[in-house]
Amino acid sequence: MDAKDYQKIRQLFDEYLRMYSSRDDRLTTYFSEDFSGFTGGGDSLVKNREEWVAITRQDFAEVKDPVRIELKDLSIQSLADTIAVTTGFFTIHLPIKDHILSKETARLVLIFRKESEDWKISHSSISIPYHLVREGEVYPLKELVERNQLLEQLIAERTIQLSEANDHLQKTNKELTNEIAERKQTGDALQESNQKIEAIMSISPDGIGIMSLDGKIQRISDKLVKMHGYSTAEIDEYLGKSVLEFIDPSSHKELIDNTRKVLAGVESDKKLTEYLAIKKDRSRFNIDVNSTVLLDSKGNPTSILYVERDITERKRTEADKEKLEAQNRQLQKAESLGRMAGAIAHQFNNRLAAVTGNLELAMMDLSEGANPHEKITAALEASNRAAEISGLMLTYLGQSNEKHSPMDLSEACRRTMPMLKAIISGDIVLETDLPSPGPVIMSNANQILQILTNLVTNAREAIGESRGAIGLCVKTVFAEDFPAGQRFPLDWQPQNNAYACLEVTDTGCRIEEKNIEKLFDPFFSSKFTGRGMGLAVVLGIVRAHNGVVLVENKPGRSSTFRIFFPLSGETCRRK
Repeated sequence: MDAKDYQKIRQLFDEYLRMYSSRDDRLTTYFSEDFSGFTGGGDSLVKNREEWVAITRQDFAEVKDPVRIELKDLSIQSLADTIAVTTGFFTIHLPIKDHILSKETARLVLIFRKESEDWKISHSSISIPYHLVREGEVYPLKELVERNQLLEQLIAERTIQLSEANDHLQKTNKELTNEIAERKQTGDALQESNQKIEAIMSISPDGIGIMSLDGKIQRISDKLVKMHGYSTAEIDEYLGKSVLEFIDPSSHKELIDNTRKVLAGVESDKKLTEYLAIKKDRSRFNIDVNSTVLLDSKGNPTSILYVERDITERKRTEADKEKLEAQNRQLQKAESLGRMAGAIAHQFNNRLAAVTGNLELAMMDLSEGANPHEKITAALEASNRAAEISGLMLTYLGQSNEKHSPMDLSEACRRTMPMLKAIISGDIVLETDLPSPGPVIMSNANQILQILTNLVTNAREAIGESRGAIGLCVKTVFAEDFPAGQRFPLDWQPQNNAYACLEVTDTGCRIEEKNIEKLFDPFFSSKFTGRGMGLAVVLGIVRAHNGVVLVENKPGRSSTFRIFFPLSGETCRRK
């Protein structure tokens, strides 16, 4: 590659890192129309530019603040006059305190191709341990933060001990190397070094062992022998055996790979690694291991020293915590079902009491020769109100028999204005943004009216008797631009490229975070006992449309409810 092309590719690579670090959307213009690639957290190959642009924007949305990239090494190769490949090794520093990714080395390969006198990126692949990535993420933020918080304290205590022990061991090893070189490996020096190693092994709170480069145990501390269920008198049963005999087969490959990396001097792999170990009675227990290479006076590796700790209790504590969280979710679900059952029973009892009471009075009128028409009419009205409860529950379950047809969402909202203004009244202003024509969805006017009535009523109650404003907006939103917020149903994922959005905001009191997950439970209300079917009905209608509700607390405006409907491929008849 000539100097001019090298300089051009290096400039493009530097611009790529700069725009990626600053979260600059102009980065998406660098991708070729004929593109392929994969992400560190992905499990499939991306084969088109649009999907890669969506992934890049998802990355920028997940981590909005600039990141810092520490470039460690870079190689630029020319594969042809119009094709060049860059391979970079770097560390990503996210704007999160003590983020674990800053300790990992990432590898990025970019293939540039000259297209119409301009270079474009036709392939991108990044390799980084993203095994913790959750669905909907690019970086494993949630899992890594939770894991850091859970294990940081435990690991911190042990890391201090290991650091002190390793520092002491490294210092001792250096001292031993110097002494052996100075005394020409005399017997006195060897005896003294052995005494130091034995002293370190005896005072360490963890098990310590030394193995040969081919994995045979050369030395082992009493602590480590006991950890595996043997007595100190059985140390000889350890010596000369492969360390793999004391590790469960499921961990063999990982242990071998990590040992090779330590011998190769890969610093990032000298971290704590967890394995499943075997005791004398063949039972299993969890350990973590830290290892380092021991060198001779010429700097050549002679053996590997490893420090092992039993973390079974810690793992059990983590499992118990997960179990308790699962039980807590079940209790919350049972609480919701109990509240719903109690409210339904209360509502039906009230209405059935009205039915039976009026029927009994009608029977008395019949026996006395009076006209029971008024009592029977009241009983019929009460039974109809009871039937309404069943209808609302069916709507909540998404089992409404309402027929859908193409309709302009903006126009449907405009037709509800007289009723909505009657609901809010007082000193509350209704602010609207209803474009014409609006997005077309498959629905019916009655269901849109139910949604708006319940959301506006909810907003009206949040504002109370004070002055305020309620905002009503309709727009089209692309799937990759979905705003933040909690989704209902929780497992909903976008299936289409674009959606119609119905947004209701208010300036009332904010929703308590602990109540957001319960908002759409039938009969749940933080204000009035026996109320709460309104938002449940909204969720049922949205569920029947294969849509989703997003709830967000916002500064200045207390809460925002966004309803997303799939767009219809049909056109609606204008009236």
